[in-house]
Amino acid sequence: MPDPLPPPPFRTERYELGTLPGGAALALAPMTTAGAELLGPATAAIGPWAHYGIDGGGLTARFKRSGDPVRCYQLECRGELAGAVIIVCPWLAGPYLQMLAVLPAYQQHGAGAAVLDWFEREARGHFRNLWLCVSGFNVHAQRFYRAHGFTQVATLDGLMREGDDELLMRKRIAP
Repeated sequence: MPDPLPPPPFRTERYELGTLPGGAALALAPMTTAGAELLGPATAAIGPWAHYGIDGGGLTARFKRSGDPVRCYQLECRGELAGAVIIVCPWLAGPYLQMLAVLPAYQQHGAGAAVLDWFEREARGHFRNLWLCVSGFNVHAQRFYRAHGFTQVATLDGLMREGDDELLMRKRIAP
């Protein structure tokens, strides 16, 4: 009897990601309305979204629109909202991590790395590539993604705003 196919990636279910140093439980769950309403403005206030003046209401609305091929998840740490993740799948021979936003109180504790590990595990056996974009000015995020095996494959000049580049990054994974 042949081996069963692995389940499809990026399902609309809760994923337990394990524990962070210190024992805090980390999970990804489908975005809820309440999660979107809290995470929209909180995400707009940080990182590249603040740099670009992205509206919190627009992010809230975006988080509420989940369905094929887009999946929106809320990152939870100790049962509290800790960030947002958006996956577009399929994309170019692999999934695209459209957003990885970790709220400041949960940064530098391994939450982002846990999400990237999950992203790769979900895609493995289905795709050859993982994709994401990172802002050219966001050197901390660039270092983070490079440390996790992503390499820059293109520069998208002026994608979001003139004078700002976005860097398309890819990680090849075994089929």
